Amino acid sequence: MKIATVRGMNFEVPNDAWWSFYNSPYPAHKLGTAVDVYFPEKALFPLEEGIVEGIKKVRTPAHVPIREDYVMIFRIGEFCLKVLHVKPTVKVGEKVALGDEIGEMTVSGFYMPWSDRHVHFELRSCENPYRARGAFQIRPELLRLVPTAEGREFEVVERRENYCWIVPTRRGKENLTPIAFNDHPIEGGLPHYHYGAVFGNTEKVRVLNVELPAQQISSGASIFRADFEIMANGEKAIGVGIYCNQEKLKLVGGNFEEGEIIVLTVFPKTRKSRRVY
Repeated sequence: MKIATVRGMNFEVPNDAWWSFYNSPYPAHKLGTAVDVYFPEKALFPLEEGIVEGIKKVRTPAHVPIREDYVMIFRIGEFCLKVLHVKPTVKVGEKVALGDEIGEMTVSGFYMPWSDRHVHFELRSCENPYRARGAFQIRPELLRLVPTAEGREFEVVERRENYCWIVPTRRGKENLTPIAFNDHPIEGGLPHYHYGAVFGNTEKVRVLNVELPAQQISSGASIFRADFEIMANGEKAIGVGIYCNQEKLKLVGGNFEEGEIIVLTVFPKTRKSRRVY
């Protein structure tokens, strides 16, 4: 399934994968130049073909117990694909093609406690492929894959150690993500990553019950500042994670049990400046 294009190339993943462009605090995502793919099993190569050019083990921040991660660089013609959070099963010089296994997704020291295993991809110039910034804009495909929520009532369907999965009790027509504004899907970690995105050119967005200003970027999405708090049944939550091709929302924070019905409410913060981004 084609999920995005970049420099004339298609990003393709299995139908049962889910992904995010803007659900991350890291610069490449805020700039619309990266995609995280949550493969069901092994990490797979998402482009037509490439050659493994470099593999590097890197140290992660000292305040987390997991102290290493991996960076792989694949050469694709004149460009390079940067890959993070994968323990490689390929070697430098090896050729790979679309759908080939490239390694095992790892728990990275760059993750937040509520993060699930995924693969970070960005296409960039080969002059300095390891930089945090400078990748090319990725344009998402606006697929209709999951039903959207109608209203603010959700059911807890799975409880995990650091979060729970919730689904809307009332569902509407399908879209790229389960939350939308005027048929434009919304994505992000709200408000814990401090921003979100609405796919499309719009100067405003409504997140559940609050309207916010938005500012378009060149990837075809509009970014908004998450100047609000989310309450679940009157209890303050860390946030809600919204993903592409994932019908569930990730509720971070709160002590809820499977089968419990919750109502999400957004309360805007008062700020002197309403700067978007």
